[in-house]
Amino acid sequence: MAGDYDERAMRRVTSERARARTGDGGMNGMKRVGVRAAGVLAAGLLAATVVSAQQVDTINTLRDLVNQGQYQRAYELGQAAEERYEGRAEFDFHYGLAALETGNYPEAIFALERVVFARPDQLRVRLELARAHFLAGNYAAAEREFNRVLSADPPPSVRANVNRFMDRIQLAQASQRRQVRGWLDVRVGHDTNINSATSDSTISTPIGDFELVPTGQEISDEYARFEVGGQWREPLTKQSSLDARISYEHKENFSGSEFDLGIGRLDGGYTRNLEHGRVRVGARLQQVMLSNSRFQNSYGLVASYDRALAPGWIGSLTGAATALRYKGDSLRDTNQFLASAAVLRSRGAVTQSLSLYGAIEPSEEGGRGKHNGRDFVGAFYGAQFDAGRWGPYLRAGVQRAEYRDTHPVFARKRKDTTLTATVGTSLQVADAFHFHVETGYTDVDSNLPVFDYDRWLIEFGMRFGF
Repeated sequence: MAGDYDERAMRRVTSERARARTGDGGMNGMKRVGVRAAGVLAAGLLAATVVSAQQVDTINTLRDLVNQGQYQRAYELGQAAEERYEGRAEFDFHYGLAALETGNYPEAIFALERVVFARPDQLRVRLELARAHFLAGNYAAAEREFNRVLSADPPPSVRANVNRFMDRIQLAQASQRRQVRGWLDVRVGHDTNINSATSDSTISTPIGDFELVPTGQEISDEYARFEVGGQWREPLTKQSSLDARISYEHKENFSGSEFDLGIGRLDGGYTRNLEHGRVRVGARLQQVMLSNSRFQNSYGLVASYDRALAPGWIGSLTGAATALRYKGDSLRDTNQFLASAAVLRSRGAVTQSLSLYGAIEPSEEGGRGKHNGRDFVGAFYGAQFDAGRWGPYLRAGVQRAEYRDTHPVFARKRKDTTLTATVGTSLQVADAFHFHVETGYTDVDSNLPVFDYDRWLIEFGMRFGF
């Protein structure tokens, strides 16, 4: 704009001088032309000065907004001024940052590419351009820019940050390919209460005291446990995929075979990435075997929604409807409707999660089976530590359940409070082998003593992935 004004002013000066040389007026004409030319030049210089000051003010404001974290305001200012100031490295850089932080990745890429073209030696600019490509899903371009940064031998902190992004790029690229994986987990351990029973030998009822048979009291035993499973994921588009997972787990007690436990699971679903978050809908089946005989089966639908809340924070909402059916004991059948909310925080080497949940679980039969229906709420906390080859973790939970009707034997409504705690660690022995050791504690405090119990469990073993 200022350049156009100066050019027009010079043309006017040249024209006036030409008329002065060819027309009448002699020296007086030349003087008049000189005065007018000086005025025009002064006006042009003044306009150029004003425009230059406006440019500096706009760019400074844009920079200040970005430095203050006011990215949306900075992005809006940059949009309005882009036509006038694009090509100026400082404007393009801060406009590109504002666009990047507000999720406008194409604009960020265009602006930052202009800076890189003008100043190819600026590592900070390349880092931000690589990050913009990564967030836009342009993984090949992001990898190319990150490699250029690494080739410049950056400081160790920058190199570590780039390597973390490169790991995420590999995971993201893998997520766009078909994945088939499997695992085998073998462990041995000791369980102080394999049948989840009370330690009392007698129970009191409104009609008298009764002695419990030995299998109705807690039994301690050693055991071997194995689990085998596999999972499959098939991308449909860049934003959607199908997945399935199947597993079978078996716990073989060394002495009490009547409490050997087997659990088979199958679930599958459809996942769709949205502009803000991800949604998954699916179905699941489960079969529980007790002493190699069918004990319980369940089937249901589940839906979840996940999204990033802030850097390092992920939120999740889940809803599920499940039918639980007991072999040969329909009075215990229930239908469960569960909702949960969770938040996950990842910072440095520590990943933590907290979930809150609640469910209603009415009896399927009603009538004589109504006392088996219940409502419950709970909370669960988990923490995982990345210590290189070591992966220590802890988990803790609390649940409160209230049953819907009076128990026919004890003439009271059952109320349970369950506390759980687990501490363990994994050790990577080789690429596909991990050694595990874990100890856990469960305490169920019930107002009906027959359902009151606690247990300790400790186990160790190996997990092989393939």
